[in-house]
Amino acid sequence: MKGIITDIQRFSVHDGPGIRTTVFLKGCSNRCAWCHNPETFTVKPQLEFFSERCIACGRCLSVCQEGVHSISDGRHIVDLTLCNNCGQCIASCYVGALVVTGQEMTSEEVMEQIRMDEPYYKRSGGGITLSGGEPVMQWEFAKEILLLCKELGIHTTLQTAGNYDFEYLSALVPYLDLVMYDIKAFSEDIYKNVIHGDPRRILNNLMDLDCMGIPIIVRTPVVGSVNDTEQEIEAIATYLGDMKHLVHYMLIPYHGLGKVKYDALGMEYNNTFYTPDKERMQQLERIAARYVKVYNNESGYING
Repeated sequence: MKGIITDIQRFSVHDGPGIRTTVFLKGCSNRCAWCHNPETFTVKPQLEFFSERCIACGRCLSVCQEGVHSISDGRHIVDLTLCNNCGQCIASCYVGALVVTGQEMTSEEVMEQIRMDEPYYKRSGGGITLSGGEPVMQWEFAKEILLLCKELGIHTTLQTAGNYDFEYLSALVPYLDLVMYDIKAFSEDIYKNVIHGDPRRILNNLMDLDCMGIPIIVRTPVVGSVNDTEQEIEAIATYLGDMKHLVHYMLIPYHGLGKVKYDALGMEYNNTFYTPDKERMQQLERIAARYVKVYNNESGYING
């Protein structure tokens, strides 16, 4: 079976327990306005143009048959709407200004890279993590990778945001040891205007998953001007208080490191979001800790 992968990151330490290999699958069912991985919005491969690397040599113009590339006043102009992802311009660009995001790989090709670090998994209690985007968008491919990992005794984790029919997630659970589930907000207005996902489906899927008995870590990316209010975090934490298999809850401060990716994809970047300061994050963690166990990557559990 084949899938579309954006990256395979080795020696990850924040994507589950121990040392892990994180496989990033392309495609996502949300459209969070602050997303730092916009290259995962669609499943298909995409052309990226990094203008700061370009020397305007014009070699890509001579090989592209679609008129994607042009040079005006010494400046390289790229119309990504015309691109058919043939890859010819990428092969002609020796400075790396043109790259493709999204590589088709077989499950065995992915496993070859996963198996390289098996000794580290065993010594550290680590394993593999499927992330994205939304890895459940390629659930059949994800299932095959997870099955192959379980046959080798490798610990498996899924990172998901839950915006899909539950049947796809339930098909993966028998091959998972842990799920890291993102609840980005509780307010329907935030989902409607910023996340563009279905809040009822996301929240209901979390509780249905909890009923299956698998350990779950819930995470909230805290985004300044979006969900960094006491009311929002308290609403999420209160909802999580009914869970039976919650390992802990984590609040993760937003970072704005994705701008270069938006530029490379010809997308507009939203500059209205900001990173909450450390004091604000601690305040929100203390509020959440009234209802659930809260974990901080730097300081550990803040309430036992």
